[in-house]
Amino acid sequence: MSKLITYVPLSSVERIELRVTNCRKTLSQVKAETKAHYVLNGGMWNPDGTPCPLLKAGGVMRSGTPWRASGYAWDKGPDIHMTSEYEGADNFIAVTAIIASGKPVDKPSYGSAQGGKRGRSAIGLRGGSLALYCSGDGTGDAATPETLRDELAGLGWSSAVMLDGGGSSQCDFGGERITASRKVHNWICVYLKQAGQAPPEQEDKPMSKHTVCLDPGHGPGNVNGSPDGTYKEWEFTWDMAQRVKPLLEAHGVGVVLTKTADNYPGLTERANISNKAKPDCFVSIHTNAGQGKGWSSGSGLEIYTSAGPMTAQRNVLASKLVNAFHAAGVALRSEPIKHNIELTVLAKTDAPACLIEYGFHTNKTDVEYLKDTKYRDKLAEATANGICEFLGVAWQAEPGEDNAEDTPDSWAAEAWGKAKDKGVLDGTRPRDNMTRQELAVVLERLNLLS
Repeated sequence: MSKLITYVPLSSVERIELRVTNCRKTLSQVKAETKAHYVLNGGMWNPDGTPCPLLKAGGVMRSGTPWRASGYAWDKGPDIHMTSEYEGADNFIAVTAIIASGKPVDKPSYGSAQGGKRGRSAIGLRGGSLALYCSGDGTGDAATPETLRDELAGLGWSSAVMLDGGGSSQCDFGGERITASRKVHNWICVYLKQAGQAPPEQEDKPMSKHTVCLDPGHGPGNVNGSPDGTYKEWEFTWDMAQRVKPLLEAHGVGVVLTKTADNYPGLTERANISNKAKPDCFVSIHTNAGQGKGWSSGSGLEIYTSAGPMTAQRNVLASKLVNAFHAAGVALRSEPIKHNIELTVLAKTDAPACLIEYGFHTNKTDVEYLKDTKYRDKLAEATANGICEFLGVAWQAEPGEDNAEDTPDSWAAEAWGKAKDKGVLDGTRPRDNMTRQELAVVLERLNLLS
């Protein structure tokens, strides 16, 4: 693999450490010593071995001559934020800011040695998640700082700092690695909150007895997508897997992926990967399409399993997922659970397996939802919730804006405003479920009961 991108909900982060090794340890050594869930190379250093400004780790300023620059400050980890104020934080790292306040930096400040097409590493924020990026040097994913900036902005990052690159770009994201021979000065180590942690003598074993195999459908080069070209199915499926994975891990559930960001395994190979891992369940991630090449009217989420009866574990899994999506307010098909024995990843997978079609990329309304980052977060949380319900793992909802804000999600804002302006809805509780009596009132206001 030559590029990895991951998103870690801040509510799942236990702590973020800047591990200073003074160019004495490899990625493998740091991973083994720290047992961090995510490891990424950090900032640059001078010929004498001192870090380039700015680097503050564990309350100690490591840079010889601090300056003012936009970077990330935090004490423990979940409080990470972009700022130029480093004095009051225990940790601070600033290299080259490329996105700030939701906007690409017009002219990123970097030296000539940082320019050109190279491997790139970056840390940032997207929504309520910590965002980590790494691409290998000398690969097709090598990029200029400006290309990196534009890519991350297109992915919805609200802020980003480019870290050291080139031969320094390397990472371990949950066991998926981009490696290099260089021993770098400092590393960013991210630790997740532990649920169902094993006793100390078993720390080298999986933290939970539960394992899930996630199958992000398709891969680079697949043509499935919206008729207008603004949405690609394989990009969505990979992104969704990166959202679901940390949510499950935060609940003590191990996750196996059938692919990396840049490969495209066959269907039988995906089933074999799952069977080798012996997970408790298998979930394949997709979006749907209507017949023909243009837009279609079909819409909503549906889930496939191989066959009945509904008491079979695969259908119990599908039912738990459907219930979670319904509770989250996700639009479902009239028959949300369907059976197809000819789908290879379902027929050849030993574990209880289902395939989720999250919506239709040939429906204009569905596509706008599927492209929206907040809506993807909603889908990811419902997916992880449904899987945990199937596994018997207690679900703890992510604290955050969805239950605290008195505003609708971005994908629903326009419709919400129209409903409020026309008196169809009263403008309160945009994120709550509607009762049957409230529905009756809405129908009456629309003159549909006369």
